[in-house]
Amino acid sequence: MKARRLLLMVIILACTGNRVLASPWSTDPTIGVIGQYSSDPVLLRGSGHSESNAALTLLLPVDYDEDAFHFAVTPNIRYGNASGYSSLTSNFFHLDSSAQLASELGTTTLSGALYRDSSLLYAGESVNGIGERRDTSSLDLRWDRELTERLEGQADISTVRTLYGLSDNLVNPLIDYRYSQFSPGAVYLLTERDTLHAIGQVSRYRSLNDVSESDSYSLQAGYDRRLSEIWTLKTTAGYARASDRQNGYFIEYLSAFSYRFVYGHIDTTQNSTVYSANLSRQTERLNLTLGASRALAPTGYFYLSRQQSVTGLATYTPSERWSFTGTVNWQTNSNPLTTGGTLQARYYGLALSTTWHWTEQWLVTLQATKVSQHYIEPYGTVSSNSVTVQIARQFLRMDL
Repeated sequence: MKARRLLLMVIILACTGNRVLASPWSTDPTIGVIGQYSSDPVLLRGSGHSESNAALTLLLPVDYDEDAFHFAVTPNIRYGNASGYSSLTSNFFHLDSSAQLASELGTTTLSGALYRDSSLLYAGESVNGIGERRDTSSLDLRWDRELTERLEGQADISTVRTLYGLSDNLVNPLIDYRYSQFSPGAVYLLTERDTLHAIGQVSRYRSLNDVSESDSYSLQAGYDRRLSEIWTLKTTAGYARASDRQNGYFIEYLSAFSYRFVYGHIDTTQNSTVYSANLSRQTERLNLTLGASRALAPTGYFYLSRQQSVTGLATYTPSERWSFTGTVNWQTNSNPLTTGGTLQARYYGLALSTTWHWTEQWLVTLQATKVSQHYIEPYGTVSSNSVTVQIARQFLRMDL
């Protein structure tokens, strides 16, 4: 009898010990199969053609949680029967990682990413609709600290390097670049519903061929208000200035009949108001977000581009098995050129999708998308319609 009791105690302690000493490492992967049809994924006027593709996808997040420290690394891979990077249906590899250290007064977060995908994945990074391979690496360090009960200090420093695979014979090709920025800020809690922000930013853009560079400065003030239990408004507004420089050889005329080439630079400036506004509604079944913004951002052209965008996102979940999502996006880019002037481009996107939870772990998603991109003459407007079906298997959390 004593032996049985002793054995039972050992079993109980072993089970309890397994729970207490559970591994801080875990993963919950998702694998899927995608079928997609697109009427003109290249978005090239007069030369586009439809494509049908199938691909396998793998999302493999690995997490480490131990008291105040959290670490995560997430590979996201798509591999299919499409070759090249000329369309949204291209293969891609994304690797995101982050490490966060939290305390009672704040958090410090270091994050990094390595991407290989198509330049058409984002509006604005295309030339005459042509998409090519894009390799991106980034590193970001963010610091948040509670200074008083009402005041919080913030600081963010980041750098991004982007390499394109565009051929040299294109007119105004996308240019490899590095973009670094430092953004200090402060948040002050006025009331339980009202919050004030102050955000500064200093950034440097440099093309890796040393043809162009840009130093920009901006200062913004923000105001957030919780309008009700379900409605929230967030706004920022300010001013940005960019000092641009073009480096190269220029003609210097010595007389009416003689000249020489000299290496020098031409300086120009960009001035712009910058802002962002977001109105969101969150309930148990319906989430709605409307936004508008203007900013100076890198898009692979000679200098920073002025981007204006309007976005909308709605998610409706009528039951545990069904969810519906709709997104709309309008964006216009003013891309400055070293030859003078700007290249204007407009982008429109609309996507509707529904997800059916076949079982707790199997999901079926159907999505319809329309994308249009408009350039100044002689390029005109090009559009593409696509339909995507995805079947995915989500695995439950597994300790490593």
